[in-house]
Amino acid sequence: MKSYEEMYNMILNEGLGDDRIRAVTMEGSNVTPGAAHDKYSDFDVTFFTTDIRAFTTDKDYMKRFGDILIMQTPDDFYKEPYDYYGKKKFTYLTQYKDGNRIDLTFIDVSNISEQKNFKEPRTVLVNKDNYQELKNIESNECFFIKKPGEFEFENTVNEFRWVSNYATKGLCRDEFFYARHAMETLMTDMFMKMINWKIGIDNDFKVTTGSASKYLKKYLSEDEMRRFKGIFAGGDYESMWDKLFLMYDYFEELSIYVAEKLSFPLDLVESRNVRDFMERRKNER
Repeated sequence: MKSYEEMYNMILNEGLGDDRIRAVTMEGSNVTPGAAHDKYSDFDVTFFTTDIRAFTTDKDYMKRFGDILIMQTPDDFYKEPYDYYGKKKFTYLTQYKDGNRIDLTFIDVSNISEQKNFKEPRTVLVNKDNYQELKNIESNECFFIKKPGEFEFENTVNEFRWVSNYATKGLCRDEFFYARHAMETLMTDMFMKMINWKIGIDNDFKVTTGSASKYLKKYLSEDEMRRFKGIFAGGDYESMWDKLFLMYDYFEELSIYVAEKLSFPLDLVESRNVRDFMERRKNER
C-alpha cells in the first residue's frame, strides 16, 4: 500500500504538472479537525480545470494513481445521467487494490464563483491563478450538531412513535424484512436524531459525531455505548420484539432529557398509550 505521503505527492504533482488543472484543494477527514486520520482515510480532492469535459470523458484517468479495484461516478446515475456536453461538477470515487481511495472531484473554472459559499474544512494545495474564491477553511463548525426547533423535535417524536407501529405490525404478521426495515431504518433514523441532540446539548452544540454518527463513542460513556449497541436486534423474531421495546424506552428517556433541556413540551401520555398498544398487539398474536 502506498503511504499517505506517496499518494499525497502523486496527487499534488498531477495538479502541478497538468496545465489544464489550475487549482487543487483537499477536503475531507485529512484536513478536518478532530476527524479520524488513519490508513482507512480517503483522499478527498478537487481539481479546478479549464475544461472539465476533457476529464469527464476520460474514464481511464484515475488509473494513473494505481490499480483500480472498483470505481463509481455518482454524478452519472441511471436515474439522472450526467450531461457530458455540460460543465457541471463531476466526481470519481475510486478504491484502489492497495487499499488507498481517492474521491476526486472536477470543477470547471467557469464555475469558480460558487466556491464563495463553500463552508467545509479545506486546504488549498495549488492556486496557479490566485483565485480569491479559494480559501483555506480550518473550522469544522458546519458539521456541528444543529439545535432543533420545537417543531422539528415534535415531528421527530411523532414519527418515531408512528413508525414503531409499523414494526409491531410487521412482527405480528411475521413479515421479517418489513419489520426489520421499520426498526433499523425508520425508527433508528429518528433515534439517531434524538441521541445526537442529547450529545449536542451536553457539548453546547459545538461538536460533531461525523457522517452517520461514526464518532458517537467519543461522546458516550462506556455504559451508554453498551446500551446503544444493545438496541440492535439479532436475526430472530424474539430478539426483534425485545429490542423494539428497548429502543422505544431508550428513545423516550432521550426525548425527556432533550425536552427538559430545551424547554419543549412532550406528551408522555401519548407515549405510554402507544407502548401499551404495541404490548397488546404482541400479546394477542
